[in-house]
Amino acid sequence: MKQQFKQLMSLVALSVVLVACSKTIPELSGTASEADFSFAQLPASDTLPYAYRVQFTNLSKEEFLYQWDFGDNSSLSSAKDPLHTYRVGGTYDVRLTTVGTNGNNSVTKKVFVADACGNSFFRALTNCGSAEWTWSLDGDAIRVLSADATQVFFAGAAAGCQADDVYKFGADGSFAYDANGQTFDVQSGYSCQGPKANANTYRVVARTGQRPQILLGNTVGGSSRPFIGTTDEVRGNAYTVMSFTNETMVLRSTLAGGELLEVKLRRKVALTIADIRQLLTGANGKAWRFDASPGANAIIVGTEANPAQFFGGGALADCQIDDVYTFTPANALSYNANGATFNGGNIAPNFNCGIDRSYNTSFTFGPTTGGVAGLATIQLPGTVLPNFIGTTDVPENVYRIIEITPTRMTLRAGTGAGTVFQFKLVSQ
Repeated sequence: MKQQFKQLMSLVALSVVLVACSKTIPELSGTASEADFSFAQLPASDTLPYAYRVQFTNLSKEEFLYQWDFGDNSSLSSAKDPLHTYRVGGTYDVRLTTVGTNGNNSVTKKVFVADACGNSFFRALTNCGSAEWTWSLDGDAIRVLSADATQVFFAGAAAGCQADDVYKFGADGSFAYDANGQTFDVQSGYSCQGPKANANTYRVVARTGQRPQILLGNTVGGSSRPFIGTTDEVRGNAYTVMSFTNETMVLRSTLAGGELLEVKLRRKVALTIADIRQLLTGANGKAWRFDASPGANAIIVGTEANPAQFFGGGALADCQIDDVYTFTPANALSYNANGATFNGGNIAPNFNCGIDRSYNTSFTFGPTTGGVAGLATIQLPGTVLPNFIGTTDVPENVYRIIEITPTRMTLRAGTGAGTVFQFKLVSQ
C-alpha cells in the first residue's frame, strides 16, 4: 500500500508540474482527470451473516491511476473497478482519487451497506453486535415432545448448573458458550460435569415463508456435538426458532430418536432489584435449602477479602441438610428445622445438632450499600437469636445476596467489617 501511495503521489506531483509547464509547452492539451464512480451491493444470501460485498465501477475520465479509500479503515486499493467486502453494514464515505496526464481529481460519495441486521430475528439475536442469552426463568424452560408435537413427554425448569449457562451470538457469525463452572451433561447420566466444548461459529438460515433456523458449527476440537440449551444430540446441529422477541426465544430441535426438544431462552441483562426479588421469592413463595452436593462447601467462614479464610467448608450435618428457608413476596420468612437445628459456636453443645429453632419472621429487602459485595440485601429484625439464616452464630442479621439464579443462591452474612459467613443454597 505504501508503494502504491508513493507512486500515486509521484504521479500527482508530475501532473502538477506538467500543468504548470503547459503555458510554455503548446503540445500539452486537455483537462485534468475527472473522478467518478458508481456502486452496487451484491445480492444478499439467505444464510446469515453473509459477505457484505460492494462492486465499485470506475466512471472517471482522462485518468490512468486510481486510489480508493473505502471508509472502513481497510487498505487503500489501486484497482480500477474493485470489489470490496465490508465487515459490518452501515454508511461509509468512499473516496476515489484519480490521476490523469494533466492533473488529479477526487470525489467522495456516501455508500450504504445493508447487512444481516435487516433481518428481524438476526437483529434480535445479535443486537447488531453481540448479545448474550441464558435460560428462561419459566418452569417449562425445557420440554420434550412427541415427533408430531401432540404429546408432552417432559416439561421442567433448567437444572442448577444449567441455569447460569450463557450463549453469546455475534453479528460476525461467532458463537461462544460459558458454562460458568459446570455443564449439565445428558451423556453423563444427566449430571453436572466440567464445562463441555461447544461450537465457536453459527449461521442463521432465513428463507422467506419459513421459520428462521440456527445452525451451529463444529465443536472446538471436534470431540463432541455442539449444543444450545441441553447437550442432547440433535439432528444437523439445527435449532428452529419457534418464536422470538428482543428479550425471549423458543428453539426447537429434533433428537436422534425423532422426539422434539424445546428450550426457552432469555436475553441476559443486568438484574434489577425487582428481578432479584422475583428469583428470591418466586410468585407465591420460594423454599431454599443448603447445597448438600459433594464438594459444594455450602458453609464457609472468613473475611470480606477472603470468605474462606477461617473455614473452607466441609460436609453438612444431618440436621442441616433438611433445613428449609422460605421467602415470600410479602416479606415473610419461615425457617423449618424439621426437628433439629445445628448449634453454632454460640450455643452449647457447640457444633452439634440441638433443639428445633424453627421460626416465622419478617424481613427487609433492598439494594446493597456501603461499597461491599452484593446484588441485594436481606435484613432480619432484632438480634441473631431467635432469628438467623444458615447458622446460629452469624455476626449480624444482615445477609447479602452475592449471586442468584432460578435454582441457586449465595448469601454472605455480615456487613463486611469483620467475620463473614457465606452460604450456598439451592431451591427446592
